[in-house]
Amino acid sequence: MTDRTLRVLQRLVFHTEPQVLSEELKALRAEQKALYERATEPEVRREAAELLTENAVDLCSVLADWHLKDTCRHGELALDQAALKAEAEESLALVNQLGESDLVAAARERIESIERSNLAKITRMSLCGQLNTWWGNDYAAHLRNAMRLGAAMCTTNPQLVNIAREEDPSYWTPVRDALQARYPSYTPTQLAYAMTIEVVLYNARLLRPIWELTGAKMGYVSLQLSPKAADNAEAMISEGRWVWEQLACGLDGIPNCVFKLPGTKAGIEAAQALTGEGMGVNITVNFSLPQQIAFAGVIERYSTAPVSYRTQMDGRLDDPIGEELRDLGVEDWEEVKTWATTAIRQREYRLLCLPSEGGLGFRKSIPLPASGRGPWNIDRSLANGPMPIFLTVFPPRQAEYDAEPREINPNGMWTPVPDDIMAKLMQSKLFRMAYEPDGMTVDEFDTYLPVVRTLKGFCEQYDIFVEWVASR
Repeated sequence: MTDRTLRVLQRLVFHTEPQVLSEELKALRAEQKALYERATEPEVRREAAELLTENAVDLCSVLADWHLKDTCRHGELALDQAALKAEAEESLALVNQLGESDLVAAARERIESIERSNLAKITRMSLCGQLNTWWGNDYAAHLRNAMRLGAAMCTTNPQLVNIAREEDPSYWTPVRDALQARYPSYTPTQLAYAMTIEVVLYNARLLRPIWELTGAKMGYVSLQLSPKAADNAEAMISEGRWVWEQLACGLDGIPNCVFKLPGTKAGIEAAQALTGEGMGVNITVNFSLPQQIAFAGVIERYSTAPVSYRTQMDGRLDDPIGEELRDLGVEDWEEVKTWATTAIRQREYRLLCLPSEGGLGFRKSIPLPASGRGPWNIDRSLANGPMPIFLTVFPPRQAEYDAEPREINPNGMWTPVPDDIMAKLMQSKLFRMAYEPDGMTVDEFDTYLPVVRTLKGFCEQYDIFVEWVASR
């Protein structure tokens, strides 16, 4: 997809008023038909046909729900699904007439997939008030496809950025080479940040219409500061300020971005400083209720940012708890471990988000389950409470969740943890440290096993990424 095609597609779904869409599409079809018929280059003809089929998919996707179908914004002028489907069919009929039947078949397959999607249903239920659970792409690539299914945010880290450049070297290698030429005096670390900024800007521009339409409540990209600085608050603060300036220049305005900060002792000081300056954060390498309490408290007290998040890295906690239970002789440890973060999330939400149940009623940081290992992580994060829940989901987990029909339970987060399961979980020291509000002190955050393991992995991937960015 060319940059021109992407700009046209974004304009049609996000910046065209519903009452003029039909005329806009009529003109577009005429323009692309004429371009196709007079073009001699196959790639030009293909691009003309692809623009029409891609727009047809967009019109039948959740992308259209944010603006074209928004009755709160447009009242009776808002379009319904039938009207949008009719417009899509006109475009597909034209492309078929032009002889590009393979594009039409592929578009119909994607439209049918969106119609079946459980993730799309989650976002649509949240948009109409039946749920207050939103989700995002836990990956540095393929964001627009996820947005068609309802993704309203994106997360990145060095590992995910590294995967993105490995997956599409024909796109990212020239970007790296251009950055090296543009910044000959940059250190490898600075080049790594410059490359990360390019990835983030690309995704932030895709999400920016959602950010604008929701009044800066959604549409954010999370980017991770260097994991090598997880124990150095001053370094995280200075790096955050520098990156923020680059993002603001690249987006020509306030960035629709938040910084991933680690759930370490130094991360608390960095969160206080950055949020106090209006920069949102997303607390990652975060597993336990003591960490959640510490970071929620400092964000609530000091933040002037529109949005911050508190990630709970489900699988990265469930897995070591499972290993501990296995070593203790718990026979069904594989099933038991899947309930660990469910129990913690329920307690966290009650304690931090529900004043009606004696909780603190914090509103400045949003719970964010991530690193899920299966559909249960999504099902047991669904809620319609006063505080939204944001999920980030890896692309393979998105496909797994959408592979079969599911009943979307608005109270899935409150699925009771079976008593026998809870008794087994309490045998795990790692679980008790994460589940009890006083399970560990701030000084113990940095030595908590899931923190140590996760930071080690992040640093290893970061080193690989930095080496590639600086290579010639």
